Amino acid sequence: MTPTTSIAAAIIIVMMLATYAAYLGLQLRKQSQEQRALLESLEQARVQKDKEARQSIRIISRALVQKELSDTEAAMRIGFLSQQVMASSAETELFSVFKQLAEATSHIPILDDWANLERTEKRRFTLEREGIEKDYSAFILASANELVGIPLAFSFQR
Repeated sequence: MTPTTSIAAAIIIVMMLATYAAYLGLQLRKQSQEQRALLESLEQARVQKDKEARQSIRIISRALVQKELSDTEAAMRIGFLSQQVMASSAETELFSVFKQLAEATSHIPILDDWANLERTEKRRFTLEREGIEKDYSAFILASANELVGIPLAFSFQR
């Protein structure tokens, strides 16, 4: 093999490697763009879910303040929804009383289990629930009044 042939072969190999490197670079760039788009989409979905949960918390709080549902029902619903929001420390404190009441009444049957209870059992559980609600009533109402105005978007400036 002559030196010219060797140089030509080396140039061809280097050009092939450069072409392959450029191809891999383009693939990496495309993958990065797709990943950024996916992350942006996930963030938008998270923000939308947060907003929807906050709106639901507002509605439930307003209904509770207007005595349209029981403290326990509101506590179960708000306790669940509070897990779906990015809450500030102040909001976390407001949610805590709802979570406490939901936990205190979690042994009381609901839905189909409630419907299957005998009348005397329903009455006993109702009296027990009402007694537990009295212990939390002032805190629940105060928190509900605050949550009626919960911002629809999380703010890091709290």
